Amino acid sequence: MFIGVGIIAAVGMLMSSKGIYLKLWNCTALVLLAVTGGWTIRQTLSQGTYGDRSGLLYWDALSALLLSVIIIIAVYVILFSLGYMEKEVLEKKLLRKSLKWYYFWIWIFIATMLIVVSTPNLGIIWVGIEMTTIATTLIVGFYRNKQAVEAAWKYVVLCTVGISFALLGTMLLFAAAAPLLNLSLSALDWRLLPQVANQLDQNFLRLGVIFAVVGYGAKVGLVPMHAWLPDAHSQAPSPVSALLSAVLLNCALYAILRWYTLARLTSLGSDFMGTILMSFGLLSLAVMVGFILLQKDIKRLLAYSSVEHMGILALGFGLGTREAVWGASLHLFLHGLTKANLFVIIGNLVQKTGTRQIPRIRGILKVYPYTGIIMVLGLLAITGTPPFGTFRSELSILSGLYKTGHPILGFLAILCLTIVFAGFLFHFLQMLFGKPRGHYHPGESISTLALAIPLLVVLFLGLFIPHSLNETLNQVVKVILGGV
Repeated sequence: MFIGVGIIAAVGMLMSSKGIYLKLWNCTALVLLAVTGGWTIRQTLSQGTYGDRSGLLYWDALSALLLSVIIIIAVYVILFSLGYMEKEVLEKKLLRKSLKWYYFWIWIFIATMLIVVSTPNLGIIWVGIEMTTIATTLIVGFYRNKQAVEAAWKYVVLCTVGISFALLGTMLLFAAAAPLLNLSLSALDWRLLPQVANQLDQNFLRLGVIFAVVGYGAKVGLVPMHAWLPDAHSQAPSPVSALLSAVLLNCALYAILRWYTLARLTSLGSDFMGTILMSFGLLSLAVMVGFILLQKDIKRLLAYSSVEHMGILALGFGLGTREAVWGASLHLFLHGLTKANLFVIIGNLVQKTGTRQIPRIRGILKVYPYTGIIMVLGLLAITGTPPFGTFRSELSILSGLYKTGHPILGFLAILCLTIVFAGFLFHFLQMLFGKPRGHYHPGESISTLALAIPLLVVLFLGLFIPHSLNETLNQVVKVILGGV
């Protein structure tokens, strides 16, 4: 079982800090994770669901989508970490003995996210999300300098407040469902709750939905609950930033989607929770425009971009049409690949230039041409430029706004995305061209181009959607919309 792989891998990391041991143990664990997780995904998609109907481990198409994101990004990020963290040790930024703790907490983090997407119980999902906070707090502040510690404290305080709201929402749901489902854990089982959806106390459910969206929304990074995100992303080691943005935010969104599916089946209908999600989505998209335009720190720029894309996803899922939900499901996957790649390549760049300040980074295409090429691809992908897959997914969401009679929302969303594109173009062109400033570490290997693999996948999916992926996304739509 892949959850066990994550826990065993974490414990194994504490055995030694030697580079050869960490590489061998991490690679072994990644192979086992990919094999066990891949088998579970295949079984789920071929059967529709997989797991014990009465047990605490269960997967459907939505679970499989998130599981695939976790596994793919985990493999990519940990393989990058092996070289990146060794350089941090060589440059005296970290002690070698701290490496084993870095990988320990990374694997605990991965295991907690695997728990979130592998249980049918909304209460255990809450526990898993809370466990991710504990695991990631220690690696957000891993460098132990003043800025990193402040970011870790801000992260744990704000996310704990948010997750407390989600707990209150979960308790309200339990209060509504327990009399109908025998006062047991089954009262929070998303497989059983649809059977009693119309009998739930609507006042409890309405309050529960509000608290859940606000609570988990803090972990997603939706405005105005996003304040922790730019600090945490900018101060954490770059591989950790990639996991936070590409995976953790999606896992918190997954929790919201389980609530959304339930709310659609009650008298609240799709409009109640959908309106809340679309409001947070548009607000997140609009507010991030200013931050992206004025940002000077490259990692904070990517963090604000994550908030923007979570807003796009909230718009798509909140709209609740088949086309929009299909596009949002695809975008969830593509944004994960794109943002993980950008944090990795930017982390590599920051390590070489010694700065995160955009005005101090110049002439990258001249000094580091391979890095520059990947940055160009990343710029086009993250801004949803054709022919990248992010353009296809965003187009599905935006067209859904117009088709459902929301032309003003559609116009505002397009306006925001256009300005964001201009902001990214301005920042990236400054870094790519011009005269290099300061002392940059010389040279780069052609192997750097291997870091672009996720972006090539995003490009391919913009040109062609394989039948198997389309069928998977259609299954995800059925799960979220309740078969409508």
